Amino acid sequence: MSPKRLLFTSGMTGRSPDGPVVSGGMAAQSRRVFDRLSAVLAHAGTDFSGVIKQNAYLTNPDEFNSSGLPISLSAFNKRPPATSDIVVSCLADPEMCIEVELVADLGGSLEDSPLLTKYSVEYQGIDYAQGVIVNGGRLIFAAGQVGNRPDGSFDADDIGKQTEQAYANIKDILQTAGATSANLVRETMWVRDMEGWHAEGAPVRAGFYRNDFPAATLLGVQKLAQPEYLVEIEIVAAVP
Repeated sequence: MSPKRLLFTSGMTGRSPDGPVVSGGMAAQSRRVFDRLSAVLAHAGTDFSGVIKQNAYLTNPDEFNSSGLPISLSAFNKRPPATSDIVVSCLADPEMCIEVELVADLGGSLEDSPLLTKYSVEYQGIDYAQGVIVNGGRLIFAAGQVGNRPDGSFDADDIGKQTEQAYANIKDILQTAGATSANLVRETMWVRDMEGWHAEGAPVRAGFYRNDFPAATLLGVQKLAQPEYLVEIEIVAAVP
């Protein structure tokens, strides 16, 4: 895929400006999600009319359909983009019930602009960019990477070791394309043990990015392709 200018957002949740998740359940969190996304879009000079893809991750689809969906439709003026609603077992915080990520078309490329512009409109000590603008170039979509070594072996029951190997696999993919972690646009992390991820996986991730984080979405799932897998990481990167 060879875009002109695209914006990838991180998954936005119902966190309040000072960090905690807002009270009031699905409706309140949905309003906060779309308020945050509006600010991320505005920073890039666009609004919901420029969105071409939406992924909504939900812990309770019935609650979303009754109280969250009307808020989503209102944000898009009842003309939503291509959308996937995906039910997950949990999000990064047990109080969260919705997370939404977007891709927006920003139009033609700007001359003399960097390939990637990473930014955030809120600053809460976050380990991701809330928005990443891709200015031209080519996009790389990699398969989800798990903790398998090249010989097929892996460390069962150790999310830290599996995370290390997943990022080692990602590094190999990037090097083959002439890229590094700095070229990453967005990543999605699917984890079976959220507490284990925060304790052992997140520090590995921080070492991989060294504070140059892409947009990111963290999701809890009950199962992956093999029962021994604890984490799977999917990435999008951009190269000139």
